Amino acid sequence: MKQISASLFFTVLWRGLCQALGWFFGLFGYKHDGKFAKCVWGVFATSASIVMALFALFLVVCLGESIYNHFFRNHYCDDEYCYHSEYVSRDIYYHNTEDGKSYIYNKRTGEKLIKHIAWIAKPLGKDTLVCYSDGKKRGYFSKNTGKVIIKPKYDHAWVFSDGLASVDDNGYIKFIDGTDKVVMDQRIPYTPNMEGYVFHAGYCVMDSGDGDLFGLIDKTGQIVLPIEYSSISPTNDLEMWRVTKGKENGLLDKDLNTIIPLTECSMWVYDDMIHMVMPDHTLRKLTLQGELINDFYITCVRTLEYSKEEVLYRTDKTTDDEGHVVDTTIESYHPVANAKRKAYVAGDCYEGLMSVDGHIITKPLYKDITAIGYDLYLCDVSNGDQVIVNGQGEIVK
Repeated sequence: MKQISASLFFTVLWRGLCQALGWFFGLFGYKHDGKFAKCVWGVFATSASIVMALFALFLVVCLGESIYNHFFRNHYCDDEYCYHSEYVSRDIYYHNTEDGKSYIYNKRTGEKLIKHIAWIAKPLGKDTLVCYSDGKKRGYFSKNTGKVIIKPKYDHAWVFSDGLASVDDNGYIKFIDGTDKVVMDQRIPYTPNMEGYVFHAGYCVMDSGDGDLFGLIDKTGQIVLPIEYSSISPTNDLEMWRVTKGKENGLLDKDLNTIIPLTECSMWVYDDMIHMVMPDHTLRKLTLQGELINDFYITCVRTLEYSKEEVLYRTDKTTDDEGHVVDTTIESYHPVANAKRKAYVAGDCYEGLMSVDGHIITKPLYKDITAIGYDLYLCDVSNGDQVIVNGQGEIVK
């Protein structure tokens, strides 16, 4: 089959287009040698040139962007918001490609250091070894140089913290240092889906082997907190440990001294204080040292309104565009008034009754309170069950 060059193809295409336009203009009596025809052809040629130039510019931009994305942005992306990449350290970058062939490179020199990475997990604190997977095994590389320090050989491995990292070695958890030397081997069985095996402030959460109960070990492998808690987790600043046993929550300091003993409550630890919601839905706050500030906080107060027994009527009139009344509607309604008591909101959004001068009448026992009379209230207990309570907080039977 005879090949046709690109120049010949576009020449034939251009002549055909000119002939078609000449035929079109000829339908209206235009002649090729007329002044008007020359003017029309001049305008057309200029317009066509502009369009072709814009089209060519568009192609150049698209091609340039494609080349940039393929050879520069996807490989040496310095934009911190770049979807594909992230910093590991000042010079070392992790590029996560869409085709699964991620790699580590030096963004200063452009050198690819580690290829075919599935994912990475950065170390905590001052540790410098990054955990990574090649899709089959896990190892570690230096975040400062990007060089492999421990080749991928572990089925499971966790991040470095406090100078140690835990690895799964034939079904048992061992702790290694930055040279891959085993520094602790207590024959701890690996528990699938166990979150952790990471040291925080000198301690590591360890489970009972079935993932149901938890305790703490120190860097010598000794159990320093019995494996009897439902959950154990450090606070964000690593200054305290939250412990849970059933419905009870407690708080320990970083040396495992008791700040708040196990107490049935919900607990939140903030930067400046501790919030506790008790089983009766009262809200109390304590200092970070466990000293009680106040055992009864409320989050807001709302006015309760009820509908009176009397019936009033109002007239609504509908007028047309000229202001003539075309329809009159009389509606009845009950006027609304404020009840004698107010509702306050405490922990878990539960409500209680209080007097207008701030005295608490009932504890926050109810999910919702609605006034049905001047001093009578419909209170939602739970699961749609309701009781009627009077202004003294007594249930009316």
